[in-house]
Amino acid sequence: MGYINSATTTTLQLNLTDRGRNMMLRNGGFLDLFEKFSLSDCDIDYRNTQLHADTTSTTNDSAQLGFLPDYTGNHQNFRESINNGYNIRNFIYATPETNVISDKAKSFVVTGFRGTDNAVKYYKEIEVDVYLHDILVLYKLLASKYVGDHKDILSSNPTTIENNINTFFEDVLEVRNNTQYLEFLNTLSEFGVGQYLNFWDSIRVYDGSSFQTTDFNLVPEKDYGYFNSIALAGGAYVKVNGKGVNDGIAFDQTPLSGIKIPSPFSMMFSPSVDSRTNRYTLGSGPAGIGFAAYDMGYLNCGGTNLWNNTGEAYPSFIMDNQINGWATEVSNINNVFVGFVTAIGMESSITMSNFEGMGYSNINTTVPSARLVIDVTQSEASPTYYPIKLSRLTKKEGEYVNINNEKGLGINITKTTHPSDTLGLLLGNLEYTSNWNTNQQGRKSLGPYMSIQPSKDNGKFVTANKVKAQTDPYYTLGTRMMKMMDNIFTNLAGQGSQYWKTDTYSGGFKAGVSGSSINNYNISIPITWHIYANSQPNAIPCKATVRFKFNKAALTRSISYNTVSSQNYYRMFDNDNFYFFGEAGETLDKFTRDPRGFGSASASTYPFQTSANTAIFRKLIKGQQLNY
Repeated sequence: MGYINSATTTTLQLNLTDRGRNMMLRNGGFLDLFEKFSLSDCDIDYRNTQLHADTTSTTNDSAQLGFLPDYTGNHQNFRESINNGYNIRNFIYATPETNVISDKAKSFVVTGFRGTDNAVKYYKEIEVDVYLHDILVLYKLLASKYVGDHKDILSSNPTTIENNINTFFEDVLEVRNNTQYLEFLNTLSEFGVGQYLNFWDSIRVYDGSSFQTTDFNLVPEKDYGYFNSIALAGGAYVKVNGKGVNDGIAFDQTPLSGIKIPSPFSMMFSPSVDSRTNRYTLGSGPAGIGFAAYDMGYLNCGGTNLWNNTGEAYPSFIMDNQINGWATEVSNINNVFVGFVTAIGMESSITMSNFEGMGYSNINTTVPSARLVIDVTQSEASPTYYPIKLSRLTKKEGEYVNINNEKGLGINITKTTHPSDTLGLLLGNLEYTSNWNTNQQGRKSLGPYMSIQPSKDNGKFVTANKVKAQTDPYYTLGTRMMKMMDNIFTNLAGQGSQYWKTDTYSGGFKAGVSGSSINNYNISIPITWHIYANSQPNAIPCKATVRFKFNKAALTRSISYNTVSSQNYYRMFDNDNFYFFGEAGETLDKFTRDPRGFGSASASTYPFQTSANTAIFRKLIKGQQLNY
C-alpha cells in the first residue's frame, strides 16, 4: 500500500492479493474492508522466492526474502501483483487507551498485584521489581523501637540516640504511643510489608466472568530460575572456589543444615481460603521474601554472669562444672536439655522428669532465643544465638495477655502484639556463640565445658569494652543476616555458569554486579515462573517475572558499614537515618523517610511512593490487566 501526495491531489493505491480482491467483490466496497490498522512486518512477502529489492535498482541484495510492497509511494519501481502467500506474521500493537483485556472464551491463570491505591488488580503476565534495600531499612526501623536496650554498648551515640529515634517516630511518622504504632504496623501489613515483602498478593483463575481460587504450581522457566530461587529461598550455598555445579552449589531439604555460605532469605508462597469450598488452596495467597533463616527456642543455662558494666547488662553463661550447670566429666554429659532447646522440644516434649539427674540442679535461667545454624556439621564454628535481653523479659510493655484462651497469662514484653514488632525485638538482639571446650574460642569439640557469650566471626568471643570502643565488631540477628546476604550475593554473582544469572548490572568488581567492591555494589536477581492451575489444566498458565534488586549504597545511607578487627560488619544503632529509595536505589536522588510513603502521616497523596511519585518496596513493571 502506498500513500502518494502530489499537489492538491491525494491518491491511495492498493495492491491486493487474490484474497483481498475476493473480499472487495463480496462486500461490495473497499471502505468496509478495513476496521483498524496496525504496525507489523507487513512490508515483506514471505512467499516470494526472491530476495527483497531496494528502492534504487533491481539488485536483490537484502538478507530478507520477499519484495517490499509499495511503502514508499514510488509505485513504479515495485511489482503490482502480490501472491496469495502474503500474510502478516508478527503484529506490533500500539498501547491501547485502556489496558483492560477480556476474553470470555478462555480461562487464564492471573496474578493479583496491590497497587499504591491499595486495590488488588489481576494480570495475565506480570513483571515486578522488588527493592531489597527498602525492606532492610524497615528491619532497622522495627529494631530501633528497642534501641534503649542496646544503646549503651552497641551505639556510637549512646547519649542521644534513643531521644533521636523517639523524635523521628513522633515528628516524621507521627507515632506517639503504642496504639499509634500498632496502627502504623497494620498499615504496612495491609500493603504486604512486614517480615516478608510481598511481590504479588494472590493467584486466581479468570474464566471471563469471575476470579476462582484453586491450587497452583510454580515452575521456574530456566535452570537459572530454579537455582536463583534456591539461593533466595535459603536452601543454597556457594563454595568460595566453586564452579556453580556439583561442588559449588548444594541444596538441602532444610534450609539450615549442611550449608557453608547460607542465604538469610526465605520465600513464602501462602495459601488462601476458597470461599466456595471453605478450604485452603495451595499457592493462591501472597508471595513474599524476607529474613527468615533462623529458628526459635530457649537457652537453658546456669552460671549467669554480667558481660558489661555499662548500662543495662547483657548476661554471659559460663558452665564449666556441676555447680554452674555442667557435668564434671565427659562421660556424665547426658543433660541434653542444657543450652539451646527448640521451641517444640521445650514446650511439647519436656516433662519435669527430664530435668532430674546430674547437671540440672543449677540450671536457673531459661531465655527465649533465636538461633542461626551455620554449617555446624562441616566446620568448627558453632551455632549463633540471639537471646532476648534479661532486662527486657522483666519489663511490662503491655497488659497481661491470654495464652490459648485459657487461664494462663503471659507478659507482653513488646510495644504491641503485632508480629512485625516481635521481629524488630529479635533483629536487634546481640549475637552469642557457644564454647564446648576449654579454649574459650567458641569452637565445638568433645570438651566437658560449655559457655555462651557475645561473639564475632569464627566463633570468637568479644569483650564489652572493645565493642563499645569500636575496636571489636558486634552482630545482631539483623546485621548477621545482612552479612550473610552480602556473601550469598557476591558469591552468586561470581558464578560463571548457566546455573546462575544476574541481570541489569555489569562491569563491577565481580561479574554480575556493578560497583567497586563489597562496600558499594548493585545486583539484580531475576526469577521467571510459569504458574499452573493444578485442577484446571486448560487454564492458560501465567508467566511471572520478579527481579530482586539490591543497591548497597541505598542501604548504607541508613545502616553504616564498617571494618574493624579485619571484619566487615553493619552497625544498626548509630543514627536515626531511615531512607527508602525504592526504584531510585542507583541514583539516590529520590526517597521518603516514611515507609508508608512521602507525607503519609499528613494524609499525603504519595502512598508507598516518594514525593517524585517513584515506587518504594516494589513496582509493577509490566502486566496485562483483566477485569470482568
